[in-house]
Amino acid sequence: MYLPFQAIGIILWMVSKLSSVMRPETEVEGIVDAIGGRWSSRAIDASAPITSGVLGRLFEAARWAPSSFNNQPWRFLAFGQENADALEMARKTLVPRNAWALAAPRLIFVLSRIDISGTKRANALAMYETGMAVIQMALQATQEGLVFHQMIGFDSKQFRENFGVSENFAILTAVAVGWPGNPELIPEDLRLMETKTRTRKAIAELVFFDGAVPSK
Repeated sequence: MYLPFQAIGIILWMVSKLSSVMRPETEVEGIVDAIGGRWSSRAIDASAPITSGVLGRLFEAARWAPSSFNNQPWRFLAFGQENADALEMARKTLVPRNAWALAAPRLIFVLSRIDISGTKRANALAMYETGMAVIQMALQATQEGLVFHQMIGFDSKQFRENFGVSENFAILTAVAVGWPGNPELIPEDLRLMETKTRTRKAIAELVFFDGAVPSK
């Protein structure tokens, strides 16, 4: 089967407009690609569903995160088109600036159990360990080629009320998950971030040797 040159041109144009989930920098040579290149795009293809197999691998990656005494305090509330009403309720908790996330076929809300199961003691490591589980999800998503954009821009109180989340679970973040889309469809004031060079603080600002401590 041969495609006419015009059709090939259109396909190449569409591919060129897609946002990549990898943004490697030259300064991260030797670092695992998914770590050096991972970033949080906002350009998501609303028409491309995520299969249960792909979604399951994200949660499986999180499941194997390190956990003190194997408490595993992380919990994930996943929303998709299989329950459109619940998805809509979750979407309504997003702040207006995160309206781009309405294109995501999947929203995941990250919870952390802040007490230790079977006791009345607080789990001091709950949020730290939940963060480790989420970064494992994020790296798996990068490996899959998925956009995985974490957000704090949502009404956590409304979300707790909407879904009856118990007070012993902290609601940490929402995550928009989907396949890369066209950056030209996201708000203009956010579009620059799709191509802006990624930066991080220098190692010297983050790591201290021989008893030195940070002053700021």
